Amino acid sequence: MEELRGYIDRTYTEDGDGVASPFMREIGLSRCEPACIEAVISASGIPEKLNELLSDASYWDQWRHEVDGSIVADAAICVFAPNQPNHPAGASVRHIGSFDYAA
Repeated sequence: MEELRGYIDRTYTEDGDGVASPFMREIGLSRCEPACIEAVISASGIPEKLNELLSDASYWDQWRHEVDGSIVADAAICVFAPNQPNHPAGASVRHIGSFDYAA
């Protein structure tokens, strides 16, 4: 999880200025709210169906029907509003899609 969080999380300079993470730069993230970015890792470390992997993600019941259940992964990143990825497909990780949900 530490490696994934290092890829996702903003860091700060000694002066307290925020430095965008590699993930933030890749997807062109604007209006960053770190509490609205979730990382999920398979407990077993073995890839599993996204429907199982993401079952504890925020708002899962509202957008699970849009996720391709045949896709398997050992980790996932969920980016929720108010975060706004400008080009999510630009990430070095696979972009599955953008889904609507009611907060």
